[in-house]
Amino acid sequence: MKPRVIIISKKIVIAVVLFIVLAGLFKISDNLASQLWNRQIFTPGLEGKTVIIDPGHGGADPGAIAGKVQEADVNMDLAVALKKQLELKGVKVKMTRQDNIGLVPEKSMTYFERWLILEKRKNYALTEKGHILISIHANSSKDPSVSGGIVYYSDEKSVRLARELQNQLNTLGPRKREAEQSRFTIIKGNIMPSVLVETGFITNKHDRKILISQQNIVVNAVLKGLEKYAAALESPANGGTEEQK
Repeated sequence: MKPRVIIISKKIVIAVVLFIVLAGLFKISDNLASQLWNRQIFTPGLEGKTVIIDPGHGGADPGAIAGKVQEADVNMDLAVALKKQLELKGVKVKMTRQDNIGLVPEKSMTYFERWLILEKRKNYALTEKGHILISIHANSSKDPSVSGGIVYYSDEKSVRLARELQNQLNTLGPRKREAEQSRFTIIKGNIMPSVLVETGFITNKHDRKILISQQNIVVNAVLKGLEKYAAALESPANGGTEEQK
């Protein structure tokens, strides 16, 4: 029995070769884009960078509640105001949710379902090639005297960002705090420096007033912290610190 001879036309061969070449070019292009993104994370200045703002909670998850005040609403208001100020500085801003639309729960969730939402927000920051991720929150306590903002970080590359923001939040009230390390899902294991900012306690009279009716004070403090952090950055290629590499 004679073996079958499969004849492949030149057009098919050319098409296959072109596909392989283009796939290789796209891969190279993607790698170059990723390398550029990694370098830009640590280049000085905010202008031209992409900041991902995550207004905590939202949808069916109101966050902390104090009377008629819901944390999710406070977070959203602060995030929108911060976005406007950053854009005036030439920063590209992306938000993980708009009001109660986007990556938010539509119903009461289990712990696992809540974790999935946070992972989707992290993936969004990655997809948008963010240079900084800042998750905005407001705190609460059974003790109404507890006050002050707290900034959390997860890893070494986020330490200085957290400290700069903490220094600025400490100017807003009598309570002076230190930035704290934590394993919050939203800031854990990200490529870009990431922090979770508890802007104040909605259960405290002083903090609640600032968070609701004097939001520009909080926003300016966060903006100043971001600017101080970005101004002192040095690219690893030019001898940046180990914290930045």
